[in-house]
Amino acid sequence: MIFRRSRGSSSNNTSLFALTQAYITLDVRLNARFTGNAAICVKEATGVFNSIVEDVKAFLDASSDISYRVENDRYGYIWFILSTDMIEGVVAAVDAIADTFTEYGFKEQILASIFPFNAEKRGRFYLIYNHRSNRFYPFAPSSRGRERDVEFEMLIYSILKDELVLEKDKARWYPIWDIPF
Repeated sequence: MIFRRSRGSSSNNTSLFALTQAYITLDVRLNARFTGNAAICVKEATGVFNSIVEDVKAFLDASSDISYRVENDRYGYIWFILSTDMIEGVVAAVDAIADTFTEYGFKEQILASIFPFNAEKRGRFYLIYNHRSNRFYPFAPSSRGRERDVEFEMLIYSILKDELVLEKDKARWYPIWDIPF
């Protein structure tokens, strides 16, 4: 099995794992709840990449706390969609999956990890984790189609700016449309 954690992990675990505490602030300030799902999205490649995908699936199969499904989208990305009641579990699984792809030279293939929340008064929003920069940013689609609720994104940013490593450059807050969950 290829799946293992190296001593010299290249991810910045601190920034990703900070989400396990920041979601409490989201609950208190926005009455926002973790949906129980999350995903890591990886661009398909060739060679040993397919073996890594199979090993990630074997790792997830062995987990009794997380269920998952894998979807391929029309843009050539593989979505590992994870489900559990505990945000700590999906954060740890996302980190392990990202470390595996990174360890074998596929860090550039990782688009992002997506963590959805439902805010009582504002609806669904996502915290997107960019593995290349080790930073989060908010993404809040509006109810008017492929538009963003920028005001809500800025509110989320202001609430979390002291708790998460956030992308300051708003031009790098890339929307991810057609999220399959």
